[in-house]
Amino acid sequence: MLAGVFLKKKAMLSKKNRLVAERDFSKLFAKGKSYSGRGIGMKMVKTPLSVTRVGFVVSTKVSKRAVVRNRIKRRMREAMRAFLPKLSQSGMDIAFMARSETVSMEYVDIQRSIQGLLEKSGLVPGALVTGSTKPAAK
Repeated sequence: MLAGVFLKKKAMLSKKNRLVAERDFSKLFAKGKSYSGRGIGMKMVKTPLSVTRVGFVVSTKVSKRAVVRNRIKRRMREAMRAFLPKLSQSGMDIAFMARSETVSMEYVDIQRSIQGLLEKSGLVPGALVTGSTKPAAK
């Protein structure tokens, strides 16, 4: 019997939504508008494309260990994948930059930070994250 036959396929950020080319990152960092949130920064710029592309940057200043940097990228990628269908505009290039504070953040914290950045930029409406770990105020 094949070992991987019954494994569920993991959902990923689709290839068309990935920002990977160095020239695209260079243009984004040169002309993009900046937003800052807890542990994460964001740059975005409008493009003539009909699809929104997203890139993630975690430098060795954040952590010297590749395992830690890759974990942060996976968490940011998954958080953004959930918000991608809810974006109010298409044709944007967006980059998220992790800061050293991100190392100690849980997935929910990263998700909230990314949501806050998307709200600041006007790309998503407010109150999208559900399942808060904080009790509701009376």
